Amino acid sequence: MLRSIGGVSAAGIAGLAGCIGGGGSSDPFVVQVTGGNYIESYEDEVFSAFEEQEDVTVEVNQISDQFDGYEQIQSGQSDAHVTITSADTLYMGSSEDVWEPINTDELDNYDKLGDTFKNPIYDAGDDVHGIPTVYGTVGMGYNRDELGELDSWEACWDEANEGDVTMQGTDFVRVFTTALYLGMDPNDIEADGSYDDGIEQIWEAVREQKDLVSSYWSTGDEHVRMFSQNEAYVGEAWGGRIKAAIDDGHDHLDYVIPEEGAYGWSDNWAMVAGIDDDKRSTAMAFFDFLLEDDVLIPLAEALGYPPTTGATSDVIESLGDYESTNGEQLTFLDPGYQEDHTDEWSEEWESIQSS
Repeated sequence: MLRSIGGVSAAGIAGLAGCIGGGGSSDPFVVQVTGGNYIESYEDEVFSAFEEQEDVTVEVNQISDQFDGYEQIQSGQSDAHVTITSADTLYMGSSEDVWEPINTDELDNYDKLGDTFKNPIYDAGDDVHGIPTVYGTVGMGYNRDELGELDSWEACWDEANEGDVTMQGTDFVRVFTTALYLGMDPNDIEADGSYDDGIEQIWEAVREQKDLVSSYWSTGDEHVRMFSQNEAYVGEAWGGRIKAAIDDGHDHLDYVIPEEGAYGWSDNWAMVAGIDDDKRSTAMAFFDFLLEDDVLIPLAEALGYPPTTGATSDVIESLGDYESTNGEQLTFLDPGYQEDHTDEWSEEWESIQSS
């Protein structure tokens, strides 16, 4: 049963904790995880089984989101030993020595990870600081009844679809997807060796597309409504949300990772720097445990996102974000590259929107 420990995040959100199982240890292994379906899935599929296998007591700190969790750890308001992170918070903590390096040679199951997820671009430096578990995508949703089968971002720039296109209204996503469409690396933009020429080609393509776009969306609910109610026929989408809409009866919809690729993200577990040897050993056992097929498959099914190891099931292969090459069609954001250009991209995107 969850019990309050009185922790308060930097945002003023009360922390929650729970002891899973009955180990009764006075020195529990503290894990930090987001609430809702995440904490429920981990409690049901991971924590109790890990307690039983390792004879430890797991205490769960619930956080509102991964930035909240990062702020708590960085400010000393959390006693977590391991935490779930996004690409951004994994990168931030790797850069700021908040996370303990992980010796992957000590993990029996590390080689199960797809190559895409081994020391990825969002894990700063040469050391490994995060263990990816599941991934998601920002691919292309579309109305199959109206447009037939699609497999390219070209449909989002096709003048025949004027007024029926919707795209995510975030500056870096506009840069990211457009770079993929143009055949550029979103983490190393250039044309003929020039960043300036490359980014200008991207913004020109964004301007051209603007005339085709009915609306730029900012939330999952918003873009699902647009697709479900035929306010848009094609555009960027979140695979899990489109799959849920299809399951709700909107079977005119479909979702694809275009042939040019798509934006990918992953959940990653990190170990807090400075924990003692005993808790470090438990953390390493926890990471290895997460990558076991009989643990990760039911966890991925419960979360609704495919696993990073390529482990699969009928349920996993039916997920909207499932990508049969285990992430090889996806490109992951380099947060450092984004940070270097964020002011410039934001300013140009605002200018385009207001023009």
